Amino acid sequence: MTDAPSPLPELLRRVAAGDRTAFAELYRLTAPKLFPVALRITQRRDLAEEVLQESFVAMWNQAASYDPIKGVPLVWMTTIVRHRAIDQRRRRANLADATAGSDDALLTLVAGESDRADRGAELAALQRCLDTLEAQPRQAILLAYLHGYTHDELARRLATPVGTVKSWIRRGLERLRRCLDG
Repeated sequence: MTDAPSPLPELLRRVAAGDRTAFAELYRLTAPKLFPVALRITQRRDLAEEVLQESFVAMWNQAASYDPIKGVPLVWMTTIVRHRAIDQRRRRANLADATAGSDDALLTLVAGESDRADRGAELAALQRCLDTLEAQPRQAILLAYLHGYTHDELARRLATPVGTVKSWIRRGLERLRRCLDG
């Protein structure tokens, strides 16, 4: 019984030359093996699917850099998926960190520098008003005003149309203003 040589090195060589048929075959042969890697790291099916897609785009773009002398194709591909999945997990953690504990910074933006004695009451009022907002508009406002995200960046990050993000921010700020004034 002999082991047939792996078709992956040849497929990668053809992918590097722009062969879409080879790319489709490469995907067919390896995606079922790579998806569990992404899923194990991201812990979410939707994120794992996104990571797999990004990884295959990277493989398409970087196929010419694959060197069969340095390792087997599946290890090279797994490394790409693993790094993308870790990046995805870090982005999600950073997004959570960006909204956690940022009310105090928003207070500074809204109220300006004030006496420390007034700060507690202002923070409590702002927190109360922020709590009246739905989660997504609140997150969009915090990311835009505290971290400088543009509407386009927010739309991509929140997987939401730009118009919706703009509406969330506009309406959310109006609700905050009315709440703080009232």
